[in-house]
Amino acid sequence: MRQGLTGVLSEAAAKLYERLVVSGGLSLVEHPDLDDRPETRELVEKGFARKRYVGAPLLVPVEPARAIDNALMIRQRQLLDQYQLLVRLRDEMHALQQAYRSASPLAPEIDELVQVMTDRAEIGALSVELSLSARTDVMSLETEHFSRPPDPRSARTLPAEVVQRGVRLRNIYSRAALEIDGAREMLQLSVEAGWTCRVYPELPMKLVLVDDRAALLPLGPTGMEGALFVRAPVIVAALRGYFELLWAASVPVDGGAVKLAPEQDQVLRLLLTGMTDAAIARHLGISERTVRRHVGALQEALRVNNRVTLAAAAVREGWV
Repeated sequence: MRQGLTGVLSEAAAKLYERLVVSGGLSLVEHPDLDDRPETRELVEKGFARKRYVGAPLLVPVEPARAIDNALMIRQRQLLDQYQLLVRLRDEMHALQQAYRSASPLAPEIDELVQVMTDRAEIGALSVELSLSARTDVMSLETEHFSRPPDPRSARTLPAEVVQRGVRLRNIYSRAALEIDGAREMLQLSVEAGWTCRVYPELPMKLVLVDDRAALLPLGPTGMEGALFVRAPVIVAALRGYFELLWAASVPVDGGAVKLAPEQDQVLRLLLTGMTDAAIARHLGISERTVRRHVGALQEALRVNNRVTLAAAAVREGWV
């Protein structure tokens, strides 16, 4: 039996269809039980077989190319029905959400924009739910503050379909966070799960951002003492802008090892030869401002404040 058929037919129906194709058809007189078998009904309903009553009644196969076209049309109709069901469900949930907010003791407009959460389990669950619902981006900041030592098994993994639908998963770690036991292994597992990770010298807080529509802000260092669930567009946009500034100034890491972006690596290597910013800019075909931005990011990542110590720190870290 060809494995491909089992993707659209049951195993029994796939076997019967292949038998029909090989034989050219089966007599309903010689096989009286055939008419009432579920696999026969399945083949007829899905357009893989038909009953012919010209002369002796037969169950005959539909040409494979047409049968597959029939199966595709049925699947397309099913997908359309499912999509329409989801649209109706979304509209119904929106109406229920409005009713829920109207019944809230808080003013609906305030409850919609900012919510204080103190239940640890609820905060963790909301973080996961937000990530699963992402349409374009999930962004987070991770500091060295944990309520308990990080367990690699707690690495944030999301179902493969989240990544497959094009959602970008980005995480920035403070340098101190990567120095905690277990953190490097947790980071490696996160990278394998689809996260792109970077490191920044110091971060003021943890943060979870989803698209341009929601954010979780901690009320304490670990983020589990309490959190603000923010949906105010102006605040979320400001937090998104802050995250992007940090992202541009942070250094990529791959499985716990610092991995410079190609242009950062080129700037660093040319800087170590003694070239000026202007010469580096001409050599790479970029602006002097871009060169200075890369140098500043490298200094921040290595926690140095001048180019002399930058060179020594880059060698010490094995970047060159």
